[in-house]
Amino acid sequence: MASGVCRPMVLVWLLLATRSLAQLQYSYTDHATALRKHLTIGYDPMVPPRSQRRVNYSAAGTDVGMSIRFFKVQGVSASTGQMRLKVWVRLRWTDDRLRWNPEDYGNISETNFYGGDITDRENTEIWVPDIQPYNSNVGIQVSLDRTAPTVYSTGVVFWSRPGLIDILCKFSGLVAFPFDNLKCAMEWGGWSFSSVTQGIYLEGDGYVFLSSEDTAGASYQEYSIKKVEVDLKTTFYEAAGTDAWTVVKYTVELNRAAFYYGTLILFPTILVTVLSFGVFFMSHEVGERLSFGITLLLVVEVMRSTVSTFVPICGELLWIDLFMLVNSVFCCLSLLETMTVLFFAFHTDEHLLPTWLAWLAPWIFWRGGRRTGPVESQAGSIFRRFSKGILKEPKTPMSKIEENLKEGKLTESDTAKLIFFENLFYMLDSDSNGLITVE
Repeated sequence: MASGVCRPMVLVWLLLATRSLAQLQYSYTDHATALRKHLTIGYDPMVPPRSQRRVNYSAAGTDVGMSIRFFKVQGVSASTGQMRLKVWVRLRWTDDRLRWNPEDYGNISETNFYGGDITDRENTEIWVPDIQPYNSNVGIQVSLDRTAPTVYSTGVVFWSRPGLIDILCKFSGLVAFPFDNLKCAMEWGGWSFSSVTQGIYLEGDGYVFLSSEDTAGASYQEYSIKKVEVDLKTTFYEAAGTDAWTVVKYTVELNRAAFYYGTLILFPTILVTVLSFGVFFMSHEVGERLSFGITLLLVVEVMRSTVSTFVPICGELLWIDLFMLVNSVFCCLSLLETMTVLFFAFHTDEHLLPTWLAWLAPWIFWRGGRRTGPVESQAGSIFRRFSKGILKEPKTPMSKIEENLKEGKLTESDTAKLIFFENLFYMLDSDSNGLITVE
């Protein structure tokens, strides 16, 4: 049934094509030359054309239909914020100045003119739209190929230009790198002509995906186009007064081939981090214990430097940055444990701390107080009075030590022991609050 329907359609198409070819006579060249000469007499390519506008606020100028055919992604640089696409930019508009009767010119229904840029007067014969991306890194006058617009007898002009679009992107979705879906927006609009003389509308959805060519699409590429969203809006600029400017916003969402990053960066980094835990099961007598941990830490840092070439330096914390930081911390902890074990295992000094640090520690950790000199114990004062034989009645009530000393219950040796233990107490009582903590 399907083949029965298609055969008549193919026959009709062949008959129309044969008829169209048969209408072009041997004198086509002469008629085409006369037609081009007739259409360009008095034509000013800088002046917008006449046409039946789709809008009510202006009857001057014309409306330009816009569509972009996406061919493939040539490159994306997240670190520099750039995206390059291979596209075909298609524009369609009406210019009543280019109408003619095909019967007057050998049944010619279409012809071509030079078309480059509206500012390139030497290489442009007819008016062409002034539409370009606002956030382009390289102007489309350079990146798109020069082609000849096709003009039909009805005044409709079709202009298709293949080439590259180099866009400066404000990427979104990069926080989940490498399992992200990058989004890049590009805004197209007029630069010299506002919507008063150059309106913009979308042809169809405003974009096309076709795979009729064998070379179209992505193969062995990191990025591929997942979907495209098109939004048409009207903007007013202070420098342009009250004129309205139509802006077409294309949002391109890209798929990333995350398999490469998972197998060659993420999995090896996790494996190296797990291997760094092996020092916990090694004896301290293994000579390569320390060098093993240092080597694995260096491997993680090399992986971290490699990842930094794929992502931009920004203030936002990306998932991959947090992932590499956690791996570095785990490797450092295993290396710190190795250093601690080896220190205690091979420490041969009499003291745990170095001599200079033991001498400096009381000065560092002493919390201060009102003492400006050494603290003299009560036993020390009594001992000096006892040695000089000048033990007298004190002005204040006698302590228990003084009573025992006066009654002869304490000898000079006992008093010396009291001095030693009281001095020891004051050495331990660093904050002079009369207490010695357990620590």
